[in-house]
Amino acid sequence: MSVAAGVSDAAITVRDKLLSLDKAFPKDEDGDSPAKDDRRLRRLAQTRENKEELRADHRHIRQAEIVSSVEEQNERQDADIDEEDEEAQEERRRIQERQLLREQEELLPQEDGEPVEDEESEESEYEQMGMAMVKPVFIPKSQRDTIAERERLEEEERQLEELVKKRLEARKIETRQIVVEEIKKEEHIEKALNEEANIEDVDTDDELNEAEEYESWKNREIARIKRDREERDARLKEKEEIEKVRNMTEEERREWERKNPKPIRQTKQKWKFMQKYYHKGAFFQESADDVIQSAGKEDIYTRDFSEPTGEDKMDKSILPKVMQVKHFGRSGRTKWTHLVNEDTTDWNAPWATNGPLRAKYNAKMAGMNAPIAKPKGSKKLKDWDAK
Repeated sequence: MSVAAGVSDAAITVRDKLLSLDKAFPKDEDGDSPAKDDRRLRRLAQTRENKEELRADHRHIRQAEIVSSVEEQNERQDADIDEEDEEAQEERRRIQERQLLREQEELLPQEDGEPVEDEESEESEYEQMGMAMVKPVFIPKSQRDTIAERERLEEEERQLEELVKKRLEARKIETRQIVVEEIKKEEHIEKALNEEANIEDVDTDDELNEAEEYESWKNREIARIKRDREERDARLKEKEEIEKVRNMTEEERREWERKNPKPIRQTKQKWKFMQKYYHKGAFFQESADDVIQSAGKEDIYTRDFSEPTGEDKMDKSILPKVMQVKHFGRSGRTKWTHLVNEDTTDWNAPWATNGPLRAKYNAKMAGMNAPIAKPKGSKKLKDWDAK
């Protein structure tokens, strides 16, 4: 029964709709073309009717649902039997109503010319009015593209361009300086090469001061001749003295040695306990460089290099045995005092043992089995002694 009530309500609604259409669009009694009407008003009226129809259907359906919920338990069987027939009838009614509405729409008049354009403009305005508005979005102040921000960006761009120009200018100046330095370096190298070439040449500046050069040369030659004569006289005198001593008797030789004693050598000073040793080296000089001793003797060569200095002046023999080491209390100290006190010989070495292998090796060495006899003199020495 509830379904039947709903269907009857729908049929009533459709009928009311058709009647309203007939009232809104009356036909001429004479059978002429239907009168022209405003399409906008018709659309608004149709929209309003559709809304009212939806509200009525909703109201009827809600009432039917309420009624059905109350009567459903008692009349379920009767409704199931009549449901199929009523649905089929209702479907046929709906099809007929739709066909009738389609025929009425085809009979509506078509407006010509300007009214069509006005209608389209009104429809576009209506559509624009019905468009959904975009939700306003808040933009923070830091993200807004304002005039101040645009000016700041332009200023930064201008400063960047100026910085690029300054860098280009500085690079140009640096390039010029590098070129100047390279040119100066090439000029210096060329000048040095020219000077070396001039140094290798013979110095021929004798024509500058001939008189002075001649006097200096004459003095050098006189000094050289005098030096050569003195050296020759000294050698002859020494040779005569040696011959004279050889020809003396024993008494005369003792008398001559008493009158001409040998120079007494200075005794070497005894070194202190654990005194540091300074080696003279291979190039130590006690006399002048050249034979003629023109440079003279240096004062440093007259010093006694064996004298103690610094900490060596202290007598370390009175110290305890533990402190009698070099660099006592330091990380670089040694456990040896001196080689006289410590024997560092490795007796396990093969050359330190006196076994049969060592004796066999010594027998093979040169001069071990040679006879002991007076060495023979060479022929050159014999000839020299004969002379």
